[in-house]
Amino acid sequence: MLSALPTPSPLLFWGFVILPLLACAGLAWAIGHTSGRAAGRRAGFVLVLWLGATGALGASGLLDTWAPPPMLGIFAALLVFLAWSARQPWTERLGDLPLKILVGFQAFRIVVEALLHLAVEEGVANPTMTWTGTNLDIIPGISALFLIPWVDRLSKPSLQAWNVGMAGILCATVITAVLAAPTPFQQIAGEPPNVFIAAFPFVWLPATLVMTAWLGHIVLFRRLRRN
Repeated sequence: MLSALPTPSPLLFWGFVILPLLACAGLAWAIGHTSGRAAGRRAGFVLVLWLGATGALGASGLLDTWAPPPMLGIFAALLVFLAWSARQPWTERLGDLPLKILVGFQAFRIVVEALLHLAVEEGVANPTMTWTGTNLDIIPGISALFLIPWVDRLSKPSLQAWNVGMAGILCATVITAVLAAPTPFQQIAGEPPNVFIAAFPFVWLPATLVMTAWLGHIVLFRRLRRN
């Protein structure tokens, strides 16, 4: 099915190369800053392996099968990783970063949504994947940017409500993306179906960008639960 998609523009292609690399580099730096250089190097090594493995799978075309979809394996691996990381000391220590960073970090989703909008306009992604469809994930990005100057003045319950609500939008976005893919679970029509995430570099959208966004919500949640 990937062969039926138009060739993405250089801006779209390289946007989905550079942004995941920056997100992973930022995550490795943050872990090194809060848990020590050795932990940062280990995190960087693991992230490079993950980027290489998922990128190679996307480039090989092995993920372009939809009954059953191998992409579910990547989603399952992400869920296992996030469930594991939610109880690890290094995510607790990531919460030592300033609140402005923990909240403002989610503003990177503005760039993600701009790239997804371009993907829809170029006929690469399903129309539901942008703000003119059902994807509201630009709201967390814009609201995070707006909150940066005020974050130290807001109460913990207010920030936690924002954090949980924005995580809910991310969850809805992921579910919508899955329902627009040509799997046995497809519920959302429209052309093209969401097969682009099985190709390189778009496989890094769920494999790294969604992962880092979720991880950011987990870290902030743990930070705000401190006494």
